[in-house]
Amino acid sequence: MRGMIYKDLCLFFKGIDKVVLAVLGGLLVLFGYKSGVYAGMLFSFALDMMVGILHLTALEKEEKTAWRSYQRTMPVGVGKVMAGKYAAVLLTVPVSVAGAVVSNLAAFAVYRTFWPEVLGLSILAAVALPPVFAMFSLPFYYWFGTQIAQFTSLPLAFLLFYAIKNFEDGWWTVADLTGLVGNPGSLLLMGALALAGMFLLSLALSAAGYCRRK
Repeated sequence: MRGMIYKDLCLFFKGIDKVVLAVLGGLLVLFGYKSGVYAGMLFSFALDMMVGILHLTALEKEEKTAWRSYQRTMPVGVGKVMAGKYAAVLLTVPVSVAGAVVSNLAAFAVYRTFWPEVLGLSILAAVALPPVFAMFSLPFYYWFGTQIAQFTSLPLAFLLFYAIKNFEDGWWTVADLTGLVGNPGSLLLMGALALAGMFLLSLALSAAGYCRRK
């Protein structure tokens, strides 16, 4: 299974091309110009979504190279194939976490303001958003194909950019969000358990879709 994970990680990082870097660079300039101290956090939100999208584009590359036909000749069961896919998603979470830390520290250095709540929310989103994007889109991919998976991921992108817009316009603040949390420890535990459960359910659905299309 390590070879499967390595292959998926290679496809993920090869997807970081000039277009992706240009988009992220443009967003960095835009947020830096309009969002002030929130620039780092909002950029990290966009990076989180990009990490999720790159996993979907990696699957498109597999289709173009007819990887699945070759994979069927290998002594690898559907369980290991799916476990490798989802493990690769988790192993790329440090990319979004590193982006959240670096972008927020850069924003704090520029604007001379350090808000631990902003950094904490950015890191929390960096841990949660890429797996959420993957566990939502991968079952659709394995059941219905790339185009349907891309279409069904649009609501997640809309919600993310809705949040970015509200932070930019000043309708939301991190203080407002943290004020809604009564017991952050128990809330984080419940969120982690819910995320783990949905992740396993998504894996099972993707495995069923893979077997159906096999």
